[in-house]
Amino acid sequence: MTRIRIFLSLAAVLWATLLYAQREPFRRNPPSPEPLQQLKLPPIETAVLSNRLSVSVVYRDDIPFISLQLVVFAGMSFSPERSPGMAIFAAQMLGRGSLIHSASEFQEIVDSVGGTFSVSVNPDYVLVSFHFLEEYLDQALQMVGEMLLQSNFSEREIASARLRVTYDLSEKDKDPEFVGQRHLNRLLFDHHPYAKGSFTREAIRTWNLKDLQDFFGRTYRPNNAHMILTGSLNLRTAVRKVSTYLNLWQPQEISANLVPLAFAPEKPRLCLVDVPQTQESVIYMGTSYPLPGIPEYFDLKVLNQVLGGTLNSRLFMNLRESKAFAKFAFSETAVWAAGGAFIIRANVRPEVAAASIQEIKKEIEGMASLSSEEIEQAKAYLIGHFPLEIESFEDFSLKIADIKARGAGDESWDTYYERVSLVNAERAVAAAKKYLFRPFLIVVAGDKNRLADQLAEIDSIEVFDNKGQFLTTVNRKGAADEARGMRPEFQRRPRQK
Repeated sequence: MTRIRIFLSLAAVLWATLLYAQREPFRRNPPSPEPLQQLKLPPIETAVLSNRLSVSVVYRDDIPFISLQLVVFAGMSFSPERSPGMAIFAAQMLGRGSLIHSASEFQEIVDSVGGTFSVSVNPDYVLVSFHFLEEYLDQALQMVGEMLLQSNFSEREIASARLRVTYDLSEKDKDPEFVGQRHLNRLLFDHHPYAKGSFTREAIRTWNLKDLQDFFGRTYRPNNAHMILTGSLNLRTAVRKVSTYLNLWQPQEISANLVPLAFAPEKPRLCLVDVPQTQESVIYMGTSYPLPGIPEYFDLKVLNQVLGGTLNSRLFMNLRESKAFAKFAFSETAVWAAGGAFIIRANVRPEVAAASIQEIKKEIEGMASLSSEEIEQAKAYLIGHFPLEIESFEDFSLKIADIKARGAGDESWDTYYERVSLVNAERAVAAAKKYLFRPFLIVVAGDKNRLADQLAEIDSIEVFDNKGQFLTTVNRKGAADEARGMRPEFQRRPRQK
């Protein structure tokens, strides 16, 4: 009874408020937003050491930690053609021991300095993240120096890493979301260096000690890296400390890794990737564009916010809230050195997979019409959410590392508000027409036996197994016949590029 009374009381208040607002029209409109507060961020100071290692420092004395981010420009696209995934393999070996300390001893050092240690791999670079209590700066730098200068690349550790990555990949092959994302990446960057991150278990068998030593020796060099330190230390102290522990890290001339621009797909394609016995189906749709450092970067951020950036965006409200097709439906943008991509992902019920694809297409087409109200709401969210994105010390440090890794320029650090504020509906629509109104590649990952009926009316479907191996192309009649259980001979066609 208590809950009912409270509900009725709230309803009465809301009804009275509505009637009152009708008598006073000015109450229908929300008040104008308050002027933006100035975003005060500490400056980024940078110096180049004698061994050509760039060191940047951001001073913060409000927490007792130091964040060390080491960017090495040896990402997935740098892997040799004969050894796709070598960049990930080399990154896996960091922290796996040195000539002085074993992997378990390294972990004990991390724990003893109150720290955390992780390594991530991007298409363009590797990011080593190390957070520790400020009084242990010397110990942390000594550990980083050991990893870079005295790595223990033994056959035993290599075999262990191969086994670890193989097992991880075997488990992920059962996950339709991972499988769908990996396959979309292969399609978007077919015959492009960015596709090297989507390697197979067969490629893991090619990893060997000689290739690892060669890759590490060529790419893990100070003149191919940038260290960012955030915490209670100044640039002078940082330069002195880093020089002490990394002065023997010698530069070497590095051949330019000329990654070609990633051009957009020539025509739409739809692929079904079979993940047997899974109950879920995941849709990945994407298109790429060959414009690194695109001038419409912030226009695309606002556009993405309207389309699928949050729970209030068009995709989520349509597929989840309105039609109950999906668990989630979001979009995102990505920008790398050789281009960018606009990606949509949705976890949908298998029986509405085809209908969900059509709804997503409608929402993309709907970006030709954007209201000023939608744009202002998207801008307000991006501006209001930005402080939360750098609220934690780790996120704060990662944001700076991302700026340095992308070469975005220090000015992008403290002009975020202004750049978002300049976007309007006209600019956002122009960006949509330029970047979204182009062929999209569509990947549906799930159990093909559950999806056959739903995709039967689509003109042409390319079918792959969950490892990405091409199986066949099914035309509209073949798909419909298979859905009816007639099991026709599939009409095989060459795989489209």
